Amino acid sequence: NYATLTSILFCYLLDSQRSVVMILLHLHPLFLCGLLYLTAAQEPNATAECKSALEACENDLECSNRLAPLMAACTTNTCQPQCRNAVLNVYQNKLGRTLLRSDASCIPGREELKQCHFLPAAPLVHCSLAKLACEADLQCNSKWGVFISECEAESARGECSERCYGLLAETVATPHGQAFESCTCTEREDQLCIHLKDNILDACNKPTPSPPAPGDNSITSLPTDFSSHGHGHVSSTTISSPCLLLCAMFLIQLFYSVF
Repeated sequence: NYATLTSILFCYLLDSQRSVVMILLHLHPLFLCGLLYLTAAQEPNATAECKSALEACENDLECSNRLAPLMAACTTNTCQPQCRNAVLNVYQNKLGRTLLRSDASCIPGREELKQCHFLPAAPLVHCSLAKLACEADLQCNSKWGVFISECEAESARGECSERCYGLLAETVATPHGQAFESCTCTEREDQLCIHLKDNILDACNKPTPSPPAPGDNSITSLPTDFSSHGHGHVSSTTISSPCLLLCAMFLIQLFYSVF
C-alpha cells in the first residue's frame, strides 16, 4: 500500500547518503526561502504589497535562488560585502527588483538593508545599487550610456568638460538617475563603489574651467582713459625715441661723407 511504499523509499534514501545530500543541496534555497517566507508572514508590520512581492519571488525558482543568499547574509548589521553582493544579485532579477523597491517591511534583514543603503526607494542609496537601478531603466540607461562612453576616462582624471557636466546632469534629471546626486558607499571592501562615486560622479559635480588657448600671449592695450590720468605721454615717447636716434645717426653719417 501507499504507507509501505513511502517507508521503503524513505529507508532507501537513508541508505543512499549521496542521494540525500544531492536532494538537500538542490532544495536548500527553496527550503530556506520557505522558512523565511513563513517568518515574514508573521511580521506584525508587513504590508500586503511586500508580502505579495515576496511570495512572487519565492515562487519563482531564479528569484528564490537569488534571494536565499540575501536572507542569509544580511543579518549582521555590519554591511558585509556578502550582503551587498547578494542585494545587487537580487536586484538584477525583475521580481527581485519589485521586492526591493517595496517598503521591505516583510524582509527579515530589512534593518541592515536600511542601514547600509541597499534599498533603492530610500532617500540615500548605495552608488552601485543606484547604477543598477539606472541601467534597468530605458530612459536613464540611454543618458548614462552616453555619459560613460564619452566621459569616463576624462572624469577618472578628475576633469569634466561642459559637455560631460551636461550629460551627467541629464542622467540625474531622470527619475531613476536622481540617486546618483547623493549616493554613498560602505566602508567594507567597496572599491568599485568608491571609484564610481569619487572618480566618476564627483568629478562632474561641476565643470572643469577650460584652459587658455595655446599661443594666446597677446598684451592687452592700455585703457582708453589712461591719458586722462597724466600718463598719456609714455606711449608717444616710447614710439618717437627710435625715430630720433635713427635721424641723429643719419645726420652724423652725412656730415662725415661731405667733409
